[in-house]
Amino acid sequence: MSTTTIRTRIIRGVGARTGWHRPHLVALTALTAYSTGVGWQAQLVSYPLFGAVPAEDFLAYHAQYNQAIPLVVIVPGFATFLACAAFPWTRPPDVPRRLAAVVAASGLVSLVSTVAWAIPMHDRLDRIGQSAATIDSLLDANLVRSLALTAGAVALAVATTRSRSTVSASPA
Repeated sequence: MSTTTIRTRIIRGVGARTGWHRPHLVALTALTAYSTGVGWQAQLVSYPLFGAVPAEDFLAYHAQYNQAIPLVVIVPGFATFLACAAFPWTRPPDVPRRLAAVVAASGLVSLVSTVAWAIPMHDRLDRIGQSAATIDSLLDANLVRSLALTAGAVALAVATTRSRSTVSASPA
């Protein structure tokens, strides 16, 4: 490897120490954008339609909804929340700490609003059936989560475009 190539790789932050940071950043950006889209879809479509289900059919509908969402909503959502919360420790070296803090806050707010608010509202719907007040509270919880995820996705997009690291090493 030439001296110029080595210098270029050091300047760009590519090497054994930082080589995984950029792919991780890109993957986290994509995952967070996906979870953000899921959140807004729930906010604008899924949860408002809970009120359109006939009350006598709601418990069965909600049970089917709960069975359908683990792989497309729950797993990527919690992976997003936790990976965003950990981002200050996994960020590429050239991503500012303040930007990483925004990403981490988005993950923590999303996690707390989900665990402490949205999940209890879903549990309540499972127990009592259709309830306009519970659906409204679920919408409020999801709005907090969706706004937090949006902030995290924007911060990650900025970090991705500003990060100088490359995904693969420069040719020798």
